[in-house]
Amino acid sequence: MTVSVENREAAFPIPVVDISQYLEDPRSSEADRVVEIIRHACETSGIFEVTGHGIPIELQDRVFEATKAVFNLPADEKLKLSGKPGRGYEVYGNEVREADTRPDVREGYFVGRQLPGMNNQFRPFGEPNIWPDPKILPETKFRQPMLEYLDAVTDLSFHLMQILARGLPQLDTRVIAEFCRDPIAAIRPLRYPSQPKDSAVVGTGAHTDFGAITLLLQDGNSGLQAFDPSQNAWVEVPSRRDGLVVNVGDMLQTWTNGAYKSNTHRVINTSGSDRYSVPFFLDGNSDCVLRPLDGSSDGDACTVEEHMLKILCVLLAAVRRQNLMPDLSR
Repeated sequence: MTVSVENREAAFPIPVVDISQYLEDPRSSEADRVVEIIRHACETSGIFEVTGHGIPIELQDRVFEATKAVFNLPADEKLKLSGKPGRGYEVYGNEVREADTRPDVREGYFVGRQLPGMNNQFRPFGEPNIWPDPKILPETKFRQPMLEYLDAVTDLSFHLMQILARGLPQLDTRVIAEFCRDPIAAIRPLRYPSQPKDSAVVGTGAHTDFGAITLLLQDGNSGLQAFDPSQNAWVEVPSRRDGLVVNVGDMLQTWTNGAYKSNTHRVINTSGSDRYSVPFFLDGNSDCVLRPLDGSSDGDACTVEEHMLKILCVLLAAVRRQNLMPDLSR
């Protein structure tokens, strides 16, 4: 598919929404306005940006410092931190997002939320996190800021899910509360290496996110593009240091029977320097059943855990087709 890249003002507005008044008083008229703006964004583009979210810029800065610190470790030290999917260090080219394309050009590091009261290593997506040796990278420089940010952005995602539920009557707030109870959730610090400004090298191939919502923290460098199907065009998403970009994911699209749109997006690092970002993925309670909440029978119902395992198998198969890793099923 050959498409153009357009500025977002052309035909695909992505609203920037100050949610501070909603957080102060969810029952206020200002909060109702926030709900309406976000509802409209979810029904059209599937992407919006929030400011006034309450996560201190000081914490954001420490997260980016920690991200740079771990990626600047020697290669042999980083490889020691590689683990199962969803935990620890990810080498360059370990994922293929678009069919028949080269692997994504980035490196990453998964830090997941540890679920209380579970022997996590015996359940998918609940494995213990992998941390650098504190003698090499002190906990204050990596582990502590990452966990602090993970807690803060998880709490914020719960507020956003309540906003999304208020936007559509069929999204029962009680179901949302159950979905957010002890959820699978993770942050994934990423580094995209510098590319020539006119480069078409794809850092992350075109894809939709398979969870409920994604909250993206960016370092100010450009690169994120959202696809506008009505114009057959890629739209540049500005990178604001005070904002978090929110994408609707496949789970939420399924729940709303397509009322909320799961947005297709990609990353091409056009900044002229290394680009750092920290996406947060809210995937929900493992046992929560995903089915359209309007009572329709479209699609097959499955649990969050089953949905994620299916996606993981697809991603691993794509990597194997590129002969980048052995078949671990043997």
